[in-house]
Amino acid sequence: MPETRVDSEPEQTAPSATEALGNTTLPVVVYSPESPLSHPGKLITEVFSDLYRCRELIWILFQRDLKAQFRQSYLGYIWLFLPPVMTTAVWLFLNSQKVIAIEDPGMPYPLFVITGSVIWQTFVKLLQSPLVAFNDGKPVFMKLKVPPEAFIAAGTARATFEFLIYAIVLIPAFFLFQVVPPWTIVLVPVALLALFALGTALGLLLVPLGSLYGDIAKAIPIIMGFLMYVAPVVYPPPQAGLAAQVIRWNPMTPILMGTRDMLISGSLAHLLAIVIITAVSCLVIFISLLAIRIVMPHLVARMGM
Repeated sequence: MPETRVDSEPEQTAPSATEALGNTTLPVVVYSPESPLSHPGKLITEVFSDLYRCRELIWILFQRDLKAQFRQSYLGYIWLFLPPVMTTAVWLFLNSQKVIAIEDPGMPYPLFVITGSVIWQTFVKLLQSPLVAFNDGKPVFMKLKVPPEAFIAAGTARATFEFLIYAIVLIPAFFLFQVVPPWTIVLVPVALLALFALGTALGLLLVPLGSLYGDIAKAIPIIMGFLMYVAPVVYPPPQAGLAAQVIRWNPMTPILMGTRDMLISGSLAHLLAIVIITAVSCLVIFISLLAIRIVMPHLVARMGM
């Protein structure tokens, strides 16, 4: 009998990052010896027009990173809930066993801790994401001349998504302690805008130096672990002493305390500080994006060595 051959359809696989980039229309980035500062208006236009043209690439990178994060994880997104929940559990245990003495924060202490933990974990993610995304994108934008801002924006988008997952743990906590948020809850987005602006601004400032020296990325978790205790994350700010002065001048203090007040007590005592932090942080973000574009040729030359 004649041999019969059945051609099976090829297995469908997800496109790789390089293929995804190849299917996306990318802006052309040309490095020239002329300083971009000679045409500041053109520089500003290029940075923000590149971000707009790369919106599809940003979405592709965001999806890729999100899937890769939990690709071989059985529990998946549940791992995102654990940092604020475990932090809250540890401090509740220490407080209940009288290992530490916490002053009355003016609200249920578990709500105080879990709200502070969610905000702080988000801040750390926002601080780390620009440098991590920039370093992850090196093999691509050094070859294809893809604007690095696309990778930075994708990293910030992932930090935003993780914040939404973090925030879910607050809903059962409010029901458990029977706390009804006051009308000031409508102003919470103002405080969150300050949080995202401050974290992104500080993260962008680390990109030029952190892209050349891996010590910066290794030092961030260690430093942030220490700085958590000079911010009102798990205990209310003291009223006197050196610690009180340090915490008072910490830019995260108005964001932490202001967000709690808007969610629970209804006070707007920190609103002005939050608005100032937002304005200054947005200015720093704007300047940092321009600075990264200016030093990019030098970074590429150093990283290619």
